[in-house]
Amino acid sequence: MAAAAEISTALHQADTFISNIETKIDSASQQHSPASNSSSAKSEDSGLDDGSRRTVAKQISRKSSRMSQSSGMPSVLEQLEQMIVSDEWVGAESNGIPGQHPQLTKTKSREGQRLSELGRTLVTSSSLKTYIDLLSSHHRQSIAAWLYGNTNQALSNLFRFSDSQVYCSDAEATLSLSIRNGIGHAVKLALKKAYGNDFVTKGWRVFMEKGAPVVYVSPALHMDLSSYLASEFGIADVVVLPKIDSELSEIEGRIDHQAFEKILEEDVAAGKKPLILIGVVGSTILGQNDMISKILEIRKTKHSFWLHITGQAIAALTFREPNGVLVHVLSQVDSLTIPLALWLGIPAAPVLTLHKTVDGHKATYREKLDTLPWWVASSYLTSKRITDMIENAYLLSKVMLKGLSTLPQIEIIGMENAAEFASGVYKNKYTPPTVLIFKYRYESIKTAVLRHKDLSQKEEDHEAIAQAEKVLNDELEYGDSLNSWLGQGLLMECQALGIDMMEIGGNYGMAFRFCPLEHAATYSSHIDHVQRFIRQLSDVIRIVDSTVTARSRFSDLKEQFPSLTLLPIQRWAGIGAVCYIPSIVKEVNPHEWNEKQKQQISHLNLELVHQLRSVDTAFSSGESASYGVSCVKFGMLSDAKDLADLVQMVAEKGKEIENSQQYLDSLAQLIRQGIEAANEHLRKENDMRLQNEGVMRQLPIMGSLVNWWSPLDKEAQNIRGRSFNLKTGEIQTTEVMYKRKMGEDTKTPMTPVETPQAPHDFSLKKNEAVIEETKEESEEQAEAAQETQK
Repeated sequence: MAAAAEISTALHQADTFISNIETKIDSASQQHSPASNSSSAKSEDSGLDDGSRRTVAKQISRKSSRMSQSSGMPSVLEQLEQMIVSDEWVGAESNGIPGQHPQLTKTKSREGQRLSELGRTLVTSSSLKTYIDLLSSHHRQSIAAWLYGNTNQALSNLFRFSDSQVYCSDAEATLSLSIRNGIGHAVKLALKKAYGNDFVTKGWRVFMEKGAPVVYVSPALHMDLSSYLASEFGIADVVVLPKIDSELSEIEGRIDHQAFEKILEEDVAAGKKPLILIGVVGSTILGQNDMISKILEIRKTKHSFWLHITGQAIAALTFREPNGVLVHVLSQVDSLTIPLALWLGIPAAPVLTLHKTVDGHKATYREKLDTLPWWVASSYLTSKRITDMIENAYLLSKVMLKGLSTLPQIEIIGMENAAEFASGVYKNKYTPPTVLIFKYRYESIKTAVLRHKDLSQKEEDHEAIAQAEKVLNDELEYGDSLNSWLGQGLLMECQALGIDMMEIGGNYGMAFRFCPLEHAATYSSHIDHVQRFIRQLSDVIRIVDSTVTARSRFSDLKEQFPSLTLLPIQRWAGIGAVCYIPSIVKEVNPHEWNEKQKQQISHLNLELVHQLRSVDTAFSSGESASYGVSCVKFGMLSDAKDLADLVQMVAEKGKEIENSQQYLDSLAQLIRQGIEAANEHLRKENDMRLQNEGVMRQLPIMGSLVNWWSPLDKEAQNIRGRSFNLKTGEIQTTEVMYKRKMGEDTKTPMTPVETPQAPHDFSLKKNEAVIEETKEESEEQAEAAQETQK
């Protein structure tokens, strides 16, 4: 009874401690949320600026230490609680994004850490493992054996992996490291089976006697095992197997079983010992499966080795009615590593590894006791609830696949005919995919890829190949910008689905990744979330379609307005960017603009953007890296028919600014400054001439005599005039202008390009009329109010 009371008291104290921490975390998150008044440079917690935060944290730590020495255990727990709740004591170099408010970083890092009832139970019950260690040897071993047996039976039945044993990986900083520990346990078992007790007694010497072990790794594993296996087991031969050639192999490949068969024969002929093959069923990017049935056939006919499997598709074994082929194939492998805690959204539970029985191997007391969290989880959730949670994740994938397949503008990576595949999934011909990678289908990329591929195969015109490569890179960059723009609006509104963006490489660029197994349980996702996402996506896609259509004819439409120049910009999902060119520099090549001209053009275009945004906020200012001037950027377009009106409005507004009194005044000031600078140049040159000629030459009679006796050089007698070029903003000698004029007299004069008559824009003029009427009404109301006050 006393022991039960002690355990109950300890658990209650741990639960109270965690509750206090979560309460303070929630309070700090609300206090320092972006919507609160915490954007100042000082912390509301300490009242000090960020620079002194680390020093103060050290002082608090020392103070807490002194309190703990004098006040006992409550002060020690108070210090630990303070370290968990606040991260101000962490060094500035590891405090998140540089330049970001530390409280905002702290708040974001705590998102999603609110423990559920099961999560809190797992955290508090983990302390019982230490308490169990204090019991007598027979007592604690009996408890560990009972926990191990019950957990092993529940998980083996859940995954239909009979005659298996369970192993719980040690907790690591990341999930991949925990999975790596599970793979390491499988390697340990494979060594035990292949070399027997000799590996335990002789170590690496047994490799020399019986052959060096070789580990084969699937290319879809995305994990470097070489250094880990070398340091832990002394295995030097870790072979990443070749991929099957396909269009998707550059993103993620599957094992080429024919190439593996040849490699296996070569290793056996060389005296090596094939130890283990690590395959993937349900890869993390494309959800692909290695052909495990082919590998089992190779093992049966060629050479025996341990077969270990990991991946997301293992979750399908828990279905009420799982696929018979999947159960038959995976029941023949030797071990499985399963991140079940991630799929169920529960913290503080280790990664599981189920493996077949190996002669001479018995689980240790510590390995048995480590199953305590999973005994709690399996008892609390039951097999039925676990199956429900995993089937719900597959159902979400099924509904998402159906919704995406109805949108022709969406490309699902890895599916040639998404609609046909979705139909097969709904007819139970196929299992729903564990991962969906999709993106906006920008057809220009496919055209550019084919063009570049055809030219590269011919290898004749290197200049054409370089141009095609440039076009391809530009189209890929624009496609990424479109998908990034889609993500900015959708992901924030659909956080319950856990959709994120990733760079998948190759000619695919940015894409969306939906993996309900990883997020559905954590965010409590359901079908309504998916359906709402599909509706929002279809609405936003219309804007993207209109923008892409308008962009394709943007260059041709701009030709109607000679005052506008199309400028290339990077990372912009809108239609494009133009620069309004003033008439005084219209005839100058953009590559020949000097700094004063660039400044003048940028000033006009910034004012143009300011006035355009008062009418349409989709306009924005930018800077073209190619020419170094500010430009007007067109945003996304909801209707491609409005493009002509928008371009016309930009040209008219630019002309209006150029002809405005303010712009003319600034131009007059520029001219005045040029004239003053020219006069100053002339004065300095005249003073220099007088200084060179001397005083004697300035006297009326004496000067003629001196000039006759010692005449000056003809070049020294001439004073060159100065001219201020309005087009370039430079001061030049008149000699340059004369020489240029003499050269231009022999050329054919250029015919000025006349701007064609712009089409009428009824919608914009209607908007302007409404604005003007509103302005007049507001002025009348203001005057009436003043009269009333009088």
